[in-house]
Amino acid sequence: MMPRKLIGIFGGAFDPVHNGHSAITKYCIEKLCMEKIIVVPTGTSPLNKKLTNDNFRLEMLHKVFHEDCYEISEYEVLQSKKNNNPTYTIDTLKYLTARDEQTSYAFIMGMDSLLNLHQWFQWESLLNYCHFIVIQRKGNNVDLNTINPLLSNLIKKNTALTLDELSQNGYGGIYFAKFPLMPISSTEIRKKLSQDRDVSGLVSPEIEKYSKEFKIYHSEGQ
Repeated sequence: MMPRKLIGIFGGAFDPVHNGHSAITKYCIEKLCMEKIIVVPTGTSPLNKKLTNDNFRLEMLHKVFHEDCYEISEYEVLQSKKNNNPTYTIDTLKYLTARDEQTSYAFIMGMDSLLNLHQWFQWESLLNYCHFIVIQRKGNNVDLNTINPLLSNLIKKNTALTLDELSQNGYGGIYFAKFPLMPISSTEIRKKLSQDRDVSGLVSPEIEKYSKEFKIYHSEGQ
């Protein structure tokens, strides 16, 4: 059986997109051999989190992810505007993975997201549409005895030890990728920008310039 090409799906608020996000996507392209990464900004948060204007967040994403190996999907943003409801990952996966049956799609998440997966809408069905790539710090292993039993069982049942297992199958695998995550907080970046403080090293120069030019985060507490 011919191995499938692997495409990543990377979702988040990206409010703003920062160097930690860029580092993860670069790692997935260069080290995990993903052909492309689809970046999906959140439309309306299921947690009622207040998000910056969609147009600003999308423009910032286009400034950072402008190479051919990236695609910006407006699916969740458009769905939120259309339905005026929160967007759920399960619906996004159904939409994106229906494009090509000869491709393996991998949803990229951090360890914190995996450990809270049982709180997501229809979480037990997510692996019916994709693989999970879990970005974890070195040495930060999961103690399966201390987490939700149903989630623990899902991880035990579906853990893939190699990337080849993902490319050989269309969905259903959980691969743990050890990568030194950058401790960058979007909340802290917004706070610094609201106070006109230096954010070099946290966001790209283009994002710093754009956010300050349009005073995107000028209001304290945004």
